[in-house]
This record gives sequence, structure tokens and C-alpha cells, in this order.
Amino acid sequence: MNSSPVDEIKNRLDIVEVVQDYVKLKKAGKDYKALCPFHKERNPSFFVSPSKQIWHCFSCNFGGDMFSFVMKIEGVEFADALRILARKAGVVLKREDPKLKSQRNILYQICQEAREFFEKQLEQSKNVQDYLKQRGLQFKTIKDFGIGYAPDTWNALYKHLTELGYKSEDIEKAGLIIKNPKSETRNPKHYDRFRSRIMFPIFDLSGQVVGFSGRVFGKEQSGGKYINTPETLIYNKSKIIYGLDKAKLDIRKKNQAIVVEGQFDLVMAHQAGSKNAIATSGSALTSDHLRVLKRYAENLIFAFDADTGGESATKRAIAPAQQLEFNIKIALLPSEEKDPAEIIKKNPKKWSEILEKAKPIMEFYFENTFSKYPKTLSVDNKREIAKELLFLIKNIANTIEQAHWLQVLASKLKVEERALTGALRKIKAREAGEEIFTTPAVVQKSRIKELEEHLLGLVLRFPKHVSHLMENFKENLITTPELKKVFHNLKLEKKTLSEEEKYLTNYLLFKAEHCPIEEKESLEEINCCIKELKLDKIKKELSGISLDIKEAESEKNKTKLKNLTQKFSKLAQELSKLQ
Repeated sequence: MNSSPVDEIKNRLDIVEVVQDYVKLKKAGKDYKALCPFHKERNPSFFVSPSKQIWHCFSCNFGGDMFSFVMKIEGVEFADALRILARKAGVVLKREDPKLKSQRNILYQICQEAREFFEKQLEQSKNVQDYLKQRGLQFKTIKDFGIGYAPDTWNALYKHLTELGYKSEDIEKAGLIIKNPKSETRNPKHYDRFRSRIMFPIFDLSGQVVGFSGRVFGKEQSGGKYINTPETLIYNKSKIIYGLDKAKLDIRKKNQAIVVEGQFDLVMAHQAGSKNAIATSGSALTSDHLRVLKRYAENLIFAFDADTGGESATKRAIAPAQQLEFNIKIALLPSEEKDPAEIIKKNPKKWSEILEKAKPIMEFYFENTFSKYPKTLSVDNKREIAKELLFLIKNIANTIEQAHWLQVLASKLKVEERALTGALRKIKAREAGEEIFTTPAVVQKSRIKELEEHLLGLVLRFPKHVSHLMENFKENLITTPELKKVFHNLKLEKKTLSEEEKYLTNYLLFKAEHCPIEEKESLEEINCCIKELKLDKIKKELSGISLDIKEAESEKNKTKLKNLTQKFSKLAQELSKLQ
């Protein structure tokens, strides 16, 4: 009786041999041990047993055989793990009878045949080989990534695949040919989707070809600089990430993925030693892509092209990455070199330095946003800066991190943090379609105005206290502009008033006359209002100095910090006496 492929693989491979391709194992008696690759730990709790052919982590409590290990560490299903281990063991998985083959298997085989066809075409095209060398690609890199060439003919691939016995409808389903709507005797019924293009195979996580990306070579064509395989049964562009099949292990080891835009950027990055690089391949980085990446790493470095398109692509990718709580950095590419491929070709060492100096995303956007405005910010400047940065802060899923950046923004704008919190709440409410209520900051302002009106009304009602007010209260403690005029008129004992001043004076007197305060209580009530307004002013000054102190600390300006601290201490003592 013939053994199953699983049994045959297990007979040929040892679990130690499989695991040590991914994890550094150390002998521990009859077994082997290592730091678990599935969680962070300082002491080894991951063990592999050669005698039992199993593995187990006694900390995170995962375990199983070689198949379950490959499934977990590669992030694949059983069928893909079977194919990976079969290749390693040299076991040929029996081909199914053509009549019984699944549609998916047919498409996989067609794509693999197309890859081999394109590679052979490249071997015969010296001008394309010269172009790739001129772009900086080495022979080994070209082979490793299966780069090929689609010849400048209408149906060379179609003829090749049909000669191998594949049906037109299946080749069309694989996304490799297009039905000709004007087919006649002279014109073919189908023509190749990719013609006169450098071909980059797109692999799934198990290393199977599922589609292609073709870059135009030579004369300009319709369809743009790059065209990709359309959505097929085996190719879902919102889930497949170019280069992840080769980068996933390095991404897991480094807990970091470098995200570039194009295929040339990706292959040059790998050639330069950045084996943890993946590419968006001209499409937006979706939440599905990011969830796949989350299996392997918590950290992302975006190294998109230094142009408007690259900046736009970065911004589109930031929000979903923030919401999935990735730690994000931006690699700042010099403007004189437009993309990573060009930088690496000229100076691979410079590329490494750029990655090392990558800035955390919020630091980058804070610096970038503030650089657009003068050092001394107007109210309009502050409003625009807050509008731009609050939308980025809103996307931060971690509440501690979000609170930190609100504090930083408040410090830099020299505004109270609660004002920004209120503005952030409004943004979230608008996006959720909720009714926007008055913020606490507006309520606080109304209370102060009420106090000012109450104080001036009492003095107007009981004029004998005017001199007391002038001795114990200064005009600059009044924050409402029109009420400052009333205070000024009282101070000057002004008799002739404008119509507006008359109306406001009568209004304040009217309110005070309807307040249940007797004359004997009036001075105590006036003193309470004076005290409250002084306390409010000192608290606001202390809040502003606190923000200045934070700024001085970040600037490491010791002299400024000393002066501000002394000023803060003096005001704090005044506050204590008043309270």
C-alpha cells in the first residue's frame, strides 16, 4: 500500500532540520531548546523533541508536528505547508488527472508555465538584460525574483500555453490573455495582456506564482508604465503583498517591515541586504495587507518615493496602520534621488543610513507641519496646524500615545490641552454623524463673563464700592472687551456715554437689581467676584508657563527653564494665598 505524501515527508525530514531553518536551536540533553519565535521571552521555553518529532512552547502553550510549525511560522494553511515541506523533502506531489484538477490548480500551473516562458525570453533578449544591469540589478537577483520579459508580439505566450494543452478560457481566467472583440480571419481571437514588458512574477505566501506585474520596455504603450494581472481566482490584490514570500522570515526576525512602492525598489532593497522589504506594487496598502503584515511584525518603515505621489501614498497608508497599532517610521529620501532603487544603485551605504535615521511618524508630521509656518504663530496659523495634526492624532488607536501627542501639540501651540481635546471630540463626532455639543472650554468662558457682569453690576448698583474696586482690581483682569469699557468709564467717573455704553450699563444694573443681594452683603459678594477672577487669571498664566517649561525642557534651554520655573513658583505662591 502506498504511503501518503504526509507520511513520506515525515519519513524523509527530521523536525529539528525543519525548525532550525527558522530558529536557532541549542542542544538540551536529548532535546533542543530556543527562544520561542511566537512570543517575546528572555529565557528559552521552546523545545523540540527529535525522538517524538514534536515541538512545544511551555510558555505560550503552542505545539505540534513539523506541519503545524510551518503553518504557524509561515502564516499559511495546511495545503501550503504541505507544498513547502514537499519541496524541502524532495517529494513530488502526484499530479491530479486533468479532468479532476481543481480550477485553482490549473491557474497555478498556467502562471508557473508563464513565469518560465518569460524567463526564457529574457535569456534571449540581450538589450533587456543590459537595461536591468544598467538599473543596478545583479544576475543572482534577477534569478531569485524570477524576473522575465514578455516579447513584443501579439500572442507569443498564448501560442506557447495552448501548445502545452491549456484551454483559452483557462488562460484568460489566469489574467494572461484578453479576448479580442474585433477578431476576424486576419486578427487573433485572443492576444497577450503583457507585451514588450519586463515581467515581475507575484508570489503568494507559499511561493506559488499567482500573477504578474509588467513594466513597459521600449516604446510607450497603452495601459501605463506598469500593468498588473487583474483579480483572479488565485490573485487577490488586496491581500497579496509583493515580496512578502521572500521577506516574511526576516520581517519576523527583525520585527520590522520596510515598505517601498515599486518592484525595482523592492528587488534593489533585497540586493542591498534589506531582506525585510516588501512593496505595495502600485496599489494602496489596504487594511487586509496590514493585517497580514501584523502576523510578522509590529514595526513599519515607509520608504516611498520622494515625490507628490509618494507623499500621497504614505498618507493613505498611515491611517489604517495607526488603527492597527503599528509603530510607524518614515524614511526621508533626499529630493535629488527620486526613489530607493536609485539611491541603492548609487550608494547602498546611504540607503542603510536613511533607514537608521527614519523618523517616528508623528515626529515627522509635526516637524513637516510646523515648518510651513513662521516661528511666531498667529491665531490663524495655530488653527490650521491643529486642523492638520488633529486628524493624524485622531487615527492613533492607543489612548496613551494619543494623549501624549495632544500634550505635545498643546505645548507647541501654547494652548490649553482641553481646547484640543474638545476639537478632537468634534472631529470624531462629525465623522460619526453625531450632534456636536458645546465643549467644556466654551462653558468655562461663559462662567467668567457672568462673573465679570455680576461684579460690575453690583458696583453700579452700590456706587460706594467703586473706590474699593479700583484699589483691589485692575482693568486687565476683565477679559470681555465691551465690559472693559464699562470698567474704564467707572474708573474715570464718565458721565456722558454713547448709546451702546448706556444700553450695556443699564443691562448690568438691571441684572444686579434682580439679584437677591442686600447692601450689607454687597462688599463680601464683590470681594468674592474679585477673588474668583484673580484665581482664574493666575491659573491661566500657570497653564501657559507649564507649556513654556515643557518647550524649554525639550530645547534643553537651562536659562529659560530657570526663569520660567521661578515665575511659576511665584505665581503658585500667589495662588496659594488667594485660595
